[in-house]
Amino acid sequence: MRQLTLIDNDIKDLDFEVEEGEELKLDFAAFSNFPIAKVNVNVKKGGLFRGAFADFSNGSGKFEINVNLSEGASCKWNLSSLSKNNDRKVFSTSCFHKEKGSNSLMSNYGICQDNSRLTFTGVSSIEKYAVKSNTRQEAKIIVFDQGADGKCSPVLKIDENDVIASHGATVGKLNDSHLFYLMSRGLSEEEAKRLITLGYLKPVVEYFSDEDLRKKILSCIEEGF
Repeated sequence: MRQLTLIDNDIKDLDFEVEEGEELKLDFAAFSNFPIAKVNVNVKKGGLFRGAFADFSNGSGKFEINVNLSEGASCKWNLSSLSKNNDRKVFSTSCFHKEKGSNSLMSNYGICQDNSRLTFTGVSSIEKYAVKSNTRQEAKIIVFDQGADGKCSPVLKIDENDVIASHGATVGKLNDSHLFYLMSRGLSEEEAKRLITLGYLKPVVEYFSDEDLRKKILSCIEEGF
């Protein structure tokens, strides 16, 4: 397995080739300025691409990742993003199934605070002759404050019949009943929001192997308020 971790300024326009039968694990973590970048990943026959992005940066812009899948190739992607203040963040994650028997799962999770904007877009495309392929795209955003706004726009483009394709998108405010329950147990509103944020974004930590980086990500989640 080939593994690469990119942090802050290391995140830039990049192209990767995953050779036949190879596995590439690519981890992104942003803590300072929002990384404006376009990443392309070509996965050859039977290859596997696994990617994760923990975003706790400040600022505005667009991060784009495009994955091309050959026969029997797979992609697994997980993003967690926290936007606050006046951030304007756009994440575009797309998988293009070029040949038969390819698989993709893209999961994007976000939290909006203050007056920020967070947008998840992307395409799951199964092209002609890519039969027996399977794609799933998930996008979920919790909006914490009245001035914040989240948007999810997953797109399916299917040019074959013998395939499995689905997507799910959810944008909504913080569940009042969850908040009330936690506050009724003695937590302040701020503590309750922090606990909900931890439970929502913490799963991304599992995708990182470096222990110091895992601790830093957890710290950012816990100090999100």
